[in-house]
Amino acid sequence: MDSSRSDTREPAPRKQQARSAVRLRQILDQSLECFAEQGFERATYDDLIRRSNVSRGSFYWYFASKEALYDAVLDYCVDGYVERVETTFAATDPEDHIVKRLLRACLDDFQANRSRYRVLSRPPPSAGALAKLARWNDDAIGFMRGKLAPLVAAGQLDAETAELLPDVLAAFLDGVCVRAVLEVDGAVPALGRNIEKFLCRIVPEGVGGPLPA
Repeated sequence: MDSSRSDTREPAPRKQQARSAVRLRQILDQSLECFAEQGFERATYDDLIRRSNVSRGSFYWYFASKEALYDAVLDYCVDGYVERVETTFAATDPEDHIVKRLLRACLDDFQANRSRYRVLSRPPPSAGALAKLARWNDDAIGFMRGKLAPLVAAGQLDAETAELLPDVLAAFLDGVCVRAVLEVDGAVPALGRNIEKFLCRIVPEGVGGPLPA
């Protein structure tokens, strides 16, 4: 068999796969915005198709039901959360108090992904949706504990505080989601400042900054 001929035929499937991936991303992006604005119950399939700007046949080929689409959107919201907050945490000042750094990382992610948080805060009452929310919560707590563990090892933070603090901050994130749904102007920054002041009083000064070599 002439290998040169087979080589010329290979790019076509790759291009088709690339177009399919772009179309899927477009559907998920637009469906995310639609669900964030209207909620699961109010958003109709016609709304979702119109927002996604794809044919009805293409839409049904990817997602046969609104439930299947919402399930995929929830995964889309949860997947990549740790990578995003790792990036925002890396951009914080390493000299700052660890509470301030963790809050800033989480709030920056919230500001950049408000629609994701709105969707996560009001899922349909299904076991699958609740499992995805639990995974998001576990990812958030795991991220925070990972940042606190070196401080415990260095003697800058006691183990009990390091165990409790992620749960407290996760509860704060839940409050942020509620404020996002209510869309109270300025409520989230004010909540963030208040939580930061309160927790910085409880967690000892000097917790944070570069770790000793």
